Amino acid sequence: MTSNNHQVSVVVGAQWGDEGKGKWVDVLAKKSQIVARFQGGNNAGHTLWIEGTKYVLHQIPSGIFQKGLISAMAGGVVVHPVGLVGEIEKMRGVVAITPENLWISARSHVITPWHIHLDGVREEKSSSPIGTTKRGIGPTYSDKASRSGIRMGTYIDPHRRKEWMDTMAAANFDFAIHVKTHPTVWQEFQNAAEKIAPFCCDAETRIRAAIREGKNVLLEGAQGTLLDIDHGTYPFVTSSNTAAAGACTSIGLPPHKINAVYGIAKAYVTRVGSGPFPTELLDDVGALIAKKGNEFGATTGRPRRCGWFDAVAFRYSADINGYAGVIINKMDILTGIPTLKICTHYTHPTLGTIKEFPWDWKILENVTPHYESFPGWEEDISKMKHARDLPKNAIQFLRAIEEATGTKIKWVGTGPGREDMLEADF
Repeated sequence: MTSNNHQVSVVVGAQWGDEGKGKWVDVLAKKSQIVARFQGGNNAGHTLWIEGTKYVLHQIPSGIFQKGLISAMAGGVVVHPVGLVGEIEKMRGVVAITPENLWISARSHVITPWHIHLDGVREEKSSSPIGTTKRGIGPTYSDKASRSGIRMGTYIDPHRRKEWMDTMAAANFDFAIHVKTHPTVWQEFQNAAEKIAPFCCDAETRIRAAIREGKNVLLEGAQGTLLDIDHGTYPFVTSSNTAAAGACTSIGLPPHKINAVYGIAKAYVTRVGSGPFPTELLDDVGALIAKKGNEFGATTGRPRRCGWFDAVAFRYSADINGYAGVIINKMDILTGIPTLKICTHYTHPTLGTIKEFPWDWKILENVTPHYESFPGWEEDISKMKHARDLPKNAIQFLRAIEEATGTKIKWVGTGPGREDMLEADF
């Protein structure tokens, strides 16, 4: 792999999430000294295959497997303490996780049992549920915005944590009832604080200092650009800024410090939960892609909806993030499918031809996708060493993606392992 000469790089999902960011963060982290996750919570699941073994990370950054590298969870992340303690314990014996190589921002907000309760109740009572993971992510970000949440630095201090809980109980009768009726859950929540405390620090100041010292920093996003709270298919989105600009806000980093943004996309598209999905395949081809690609959520196990590559949505994603390079993942999953398609534009019953991704999900819900078709290939590409050796139809398909999206493909993923990658030298 060509070395990454950019000092500060950002990796984001270019679609609706689940693009395989974990693997590529792990790969790109080889040239970095720090990997910092900048948003999301344990609603994300980053799957990595390390030397034939599968690992699923929900909160710990995907660079944790690289020796000598520091992983950080910045202020834009929301942390589930009990889950994080369990994740650290699960990694014990696999990789050493210490306060020296895992920094948890004192500014990050904490997901409490109350937030998880609210998330479940709101989703179950909604007449139009958006398909959240019910992990408390949205309510935690809501409390952050309303200035009533609890930050990590406050949570690990037993006196300040009690003060926050007393204040919440006094202001909200239902909160007080929940604490009283779920003592075990709340006790686990409080017990986790002592175990997390050694990792808590002013992570953002440390990251900025490292950048000033010339160290290479990789900023890891969760979910995908089309789930961004501002720029995604609202309200069928997550609760944070998943686009590259969110990294600057989370870490307190001037935008000019970002040297490169890499967008990760599948050679097709998937989506979990509700919301418009113009290129969704509700036929045998969609079922085949789902089966071959093992398209089930790493966090929830929910089946992912599958569809053809959407160049309209990808152009929008590229416009928002400004990709220095694109990584097309899971190219191997398309092997054996006779005809492949790329959506080049939409039509709408009243608006006509649409070439720009619409802001309104109602518009997107009613568009018809228009495709360019390409012949598939039968050859096994999973063991190939150079992209130029790919079947000519595979190269044609990749070049068509570049042309339809106005972007440049940098790497191609041909399997789940960190070694299953080709530099785009076709």
